[in-house]
Amino acid sequence: MKSRPPIAFIAVFLAPAVILYGIFVLLPAANAFRYSLMRWDGLSDPVWVGFKNFESIFRSGDVFLGALYHNAYLMAVPGAITIALALFFAYTLHRGLVGGRLFRITFFFPNVISSVAISILWILIYSPTGAGLLNNILKSVFHYQHPIPFTQSSRLLTALPPMIVWSATGFYMVLFLAAMENIPETYYEAAKLDGASNSRLFFGITLPLMWDVLTTGVVYMVIGSLKMFDMIWIMENGRPSKDTHTIASLMYSKVFEEYNIGYGSAIAVFLFLLILLATRITFRFMRRERLEY
Repeated sequence: MKSRPPIAFIAVFLAPAVILYGIFVLLPAANAFRYSLMRWDGLSDPVWVGFKNFESIFRSGDVFLGALYHNAYLMAVPGAITIALALFFAYTLHRGLVGGRLFRITFFFPNVISSVAISILWILIYSPTGAGLLNNILKSVFHYQHPIPFTQSSRLLTALPPMIVWSATGFYMVLFLAAMENIPETYYEAAKLDGASNSRLFFGITLPLMWDVLTTGVVYMVIGSLKMFDMIWIMENGRPSKDTHTIASLMYSKVFEEYNIGYGSAIAVFLFLLILLATRITFRFMRRERLEY
């Protein structure tokens, strides 16, 4: 019988990580809750105001509600497309596609590029000037006479889904593919002997047996959509408007541009609670009996 290492030995190795996590994660998070109850510009002494910052959020009207709507839109539209495409590509590769390894690398490649670089790349693709790839295609193939300003604030939300889908599909495809490859092949062989089609194999075997991983992927997508910041900020050149603000970009603007740290911290706390609620609802909605294999 193997003896367990002493607790003191484990604590020595865990202590540096726990201390750093406490200093750089837990302590700032606790301070955010504290500052959300204060009026503070970062220089003068904080003034206790209770829940007035939260009242101001909901009284701000179109700006905050618009940011919340934009997050919901980015969760529903590109999120659903990304999950659907990732499932399709993963299942196609899992069932044996010629050149499957090459496709895995190709689809996953955008995930090794920073989101800032991806945003700059798509700014060039969407550019209304002569260098814009998409406008050049529209002009040469569909004979559009006037370039379309895809990155304009009023159009940006419709331009974001292709970027998000292109950059995120590979990650979820690899995640789902790993789950599919753990499913015993004997299940598929038995179903094929009974005359099951590919769609029947997917909905009857693959999807139920990888449901836990699919739930995890959806939760990742929900959290990522609610925390959307970098692409918006880069595409708007650091100046999001009420037509493009997300909750995260609105929080950043309030703290680092208007120096309203109490208000920005209240938005951060609201975002934290919203993520917890959305995660809970997702798990509740997608919960089903676990299948063993």
